[in-house]
Amino acid sequence: MPHQPARAGFTDPEVAEIARFGLVSLQASAAIFYWVEGPAGMADIQTEGLNPRFSEHYASQMINHDPLHVSKMAVSMQRVGQLDQLAGEAAQARDYRRFLSHHGFVDVIDLLFWSLGKPVAGLGLLKGPADPPLSSTGIDTAFAMQRYVEINLRRHRRIVHQAARASLTRKFQLTTRENDVAALAAKGRTNAEIAAALDLGQPTVKTHLLNAMGKTGCTNRTQLAAILAESFG
Repeated sequence: MPHQPARAGFTDPEVAEIARFGLVSLQASAAIFYWVEGPAGMADIQTEGLNPRFSEHYASQMINHDPLHVSKMAVSMQRVGQLDQLAGEAAQARDYRRFLSHHGFVDVIDLLFWSLGKPVAGLGLLKGPADPPLSSTGIDTAFAMQRYVEINLRRHRRIVHQAARASLTRKFQLTTRENDVAALAAKGRTNAEIAAALDLGQPTVKTHLLNAMGKTGCTNRTQLAAILAESFG
């Protein structure tokens, strides 16, 4: 479930296909898709079938009560979670059920997708009172769908890009900021443009850029761009 502002509708055709596949396969009324960035943080959150008040209520009051939050599922290496399975286990789950009921939902199934040992994306499917409850067959379907989507997501440009960044970091021991600055410099951005894009001072950008060039053995931006192009295929 989201903790950044959510956007209604899906701008990415691949994400839209995943969400609609989940809605049909698990017979749900609403869907939330998100990418995982940083320490189990949720980014670029997209929804279908949800009122904006749901996301606002969640972000302001319920995020810490979500028993299926990506951070909790990641710690236990979960790939599929269902609120109904937790209903009798904790007050947290009961609080969350009341929150769902307030917004017209009765259950939620979360699918977490992994790559290279880390969660990279998630899909939440919310069931309304008119939707059939998740049966044992439905749970099997959820696990099968999770595996299918996880495999196919590895070819998504965002995951490919993340894997390339990770490879670049391991190979040259770049820090996150050095990676960020190098990537923008390789695209031809000036130090001033990089500073504005990353909310950094220009001296800091220059330091990160020099560090990245030193670690990669480059003496100019053209060489740096070539190194990054090779890493990103």
